[in-house]
Amino acid sequence: MTVMTKSPLAAVSPCVGICRVDEASGYCLGCARTMDEIMTWRQAGEHQRQAVWDALPGRFDALGVTCRRLAWDGGDARRFVAETVTQAAGTWVLGLVGAVGEFMRDAEETVEIADDGDAITAVTPRAALRLHLDDRVRALSVTAPGGAHRPDRIVFALLRGKLCLPVATAVTDCGMDAEAIDPAGRSARLFDLGLGRQAARFCVRTGDPTLIGMLEAQAGKTWQGALRDIGPGLVAASPVRVIETGLGRTEIATPIPPPGGTSPLGPHTHLLPDHIATERDLPVGLEVPSTYAAAAIFYPA
Repeated sequence: MTVMTKSPLAAVSPCVGICRVDEASGYCLGCARTMDEIMTWRQAGEHQRQAVWDALPGRFDALGVTCRRLAWDGGDARRFVAETVTQAAGTWVLGLVGAVGEFMRDAEETVEIADDGDAITAVTPRAALRLHLDDRVRALSVTAPGGAHRPDRIVFALLRGKLCLPVATAVTDCGMDAEAIDPAGRSARLFDLGLGRQAARFCVRTGDPTLIGMLEAQAGKTWQGALRDIGPGLVAASPVRVIETGLGRTEIATPIPPPGGTSPLGPHTHLLPDHIATERDLPVGLEVPSTYAAAAIFYPA
């Protein structure tokens, strides 16, 4: 798989919100531009801006910077998603530490991909992914531990000021899932487990009357209390899990393993109370500037 490094729209700024100049090199520690390049960016011609973009990888390496903005627009981002899913090249992860959905496909597994000019949607027999990738998205490349020996992870992020997900602090009945990727899911009920986090939410969706009754009885309770009460029932029923971020959602329909069990090969979810309690949005070793909220992460195979 070839990772795109630039878009014809070279006017995209490399800025990531870290505006500190390295005195030794004269480069910004966030975007690796000189002060003159930063000050004249808007007035510079396309060829000048592209020349700066072409110089940045070497500057980043010299500075030891591990998180870099890519010169991608929304179209570039959607094409990257389509390419990685088509080639079964890795895993897309949405969520928070301890509460994630992992979307992937086997090379022989069927997939339907659609790009409507705003959202890219991928549907397999076991899971679905939809990401709204327009000019709000910031595509970041984050160097993996091991440096040159491992491919970079790609993070699609939003400026934190652009986050608009509803934040539930208790189990909440959201009604019918009108935004379901799977048309059959639009007549099923969606329940937000109420993690109370701004960057992502973890929901379950079901049309099973028994499970709906169990979840309705937990409405208003904390997710910790609800999991104590109905955790075994959720595992047994294995409803569709819906993980949403500011850029979209993934829907996972594979079975939930019992406590101590092993996650199934392929798409799956994790809901781990001890990990959620760390209140981290991102795992240790995957850091992005604080101005951003990671909304989807691609881990190469």
